[in-house]
Amino acid sequence: MKKNISLLSLCLVFCLIVSFSAFASAIPGSHAVHSTTGSSIPSDAGSLLKLSESDKTVQKLLEGSLTAKITDQIILVVDHQLTLWNKSSNGTWQKSMDVYCGYGRNGLKPWNVRKEGDGTTPIGSFPILHAFGFGNNPGTAMDWKTITEHSYWSGEDSSYNTWVESMTPISGEHLIEYNICYKYAMAIGFNRNPIELGRGSAIFLHVKNPATWASSGCVSVEEPVMLQLLGACHNGCYIMIVPDVASISNF
Repeated sequence: MKKNISLLSLCLVFCLIVSFSAFASAIPGSHAVHSTTGSSIPSDAGSLLKLSESDKTVQKLLEGSLTAKITDQIILVVDHQLTLWNKSSNGTWQKSMDVYCGYGRNGLKPWNVRKEGDGTTPIGSFPILHAFGFGNNPGTAMDWKTITEHSYWSGEDSSYNTWVESMTPISGEHLIEYNICYKYAMAIGFNRNPIELGRGSAIFLHVKNPATWASSGCVSVEEPVMLQLLGACHNGCYIMIVPDVASISNF
């Protein structure tokens, strides 16, 4: 009798464990941890969202944009709303993220008007050059650069607005000093081909400053969102930054 009771107890415990595991895996927002770095990449990164009527307007404008002809993935910033769009196999654009974002403390300004140090984020459509941050690649399919003590985003005339590894200090941003904001980031291809001195440099999509949503010109998001973007984006992705939906058609 005791043996039968023990077997019954073990069966009940096993059933409870299996049931709990199934329940836990179904919790929205559950995360998968990258096996190499331990970084948390959301398991729902890239999942499609149902489109509202306003989303359908955005979708139509994106489909007709010049940017849509040269990429299959667009990070769209409309004022403080950041969404991620992917082109499906049938050519339609589908939304997979929708979050709040910060930008320059002095607002948005056309890319060909803003200047170095004016505190604005450039309006326009730009390629994502690569992802970067501290430590190993957190699981993104994008090219990844790891920040070292010698990493700078240069302000020098000869290497303006480029990543430089320098054994001696140079002007620009010493990337290792931004251990919070640049923990995870993407380099935005603003002011490239050609590079214009004084137009601005070091425009990134990065983790927000804990104290404020405002930046010196970059786009900022919460760290979990940045990780989700890294998990969902690939090489060839573009970022389009506009003040309103109607402006999408300009790019």
